[in-house]
Amino acid sequence: MKRHMMAAALAALPALGLAPAITGLAAGSATAATGGCALPSDANDKATRVASGLNAFRANQGLGRVTHDRELSRAAQVQACDLARTGQFGHRGSDGSNHRVRVERTGYCAGVSAENLAWGYPDPAQIITGWQGSPGHRQVMALDRAEEFGVGIAQGAKGPVWVLVMAQPC
Repeated sequence: MKRHMMAAALAALPALGLAPAITGLAAGSATAATGGCALPSDANDKATRVASGLNAFRANQGLGRVTHDRELSRAAQVQACDLARTGQFGHRGSDGSNHRVRVERTGYCAGVSAENLAWGYPDPAQIITGWQGSPGHRQVMALDRAEEFGVGIAQGAKGPVWVLVMAQPC
């Protein structure tokens, strides 16, 4: 059965109190309505751990907690699926879009927005640590005006594809 991939990111967030539980997601067989994008088998756990690591990092920096937003997860999932499908890796989508365009396409009005990507790392803790050690990625995680985030995860040929979108709503 085909399911929208944003469900993967959303299904992971109830443990953080950020979204209602989504039940019945068979991650290994789930596909996006467009393009056959597969989820890692433990997508729910991985998305929860990325969100938890993000907020722990922000707390250690004296920054406010960010909350989950469905539209931002939809924008993140579009890019994760696109990267997994095309085998490309970058912030430009195969249609030429950047993260800002993908966020706007969901109907989300962002005053400020930014995106982090990772590919191939099996453990979310590796991603959070890696992003912390990279000045540009760290800057996205520490975006002081950000109030909301979205997470997208897709299973690519080289391992999981991770997308984090941070934003401040208009």
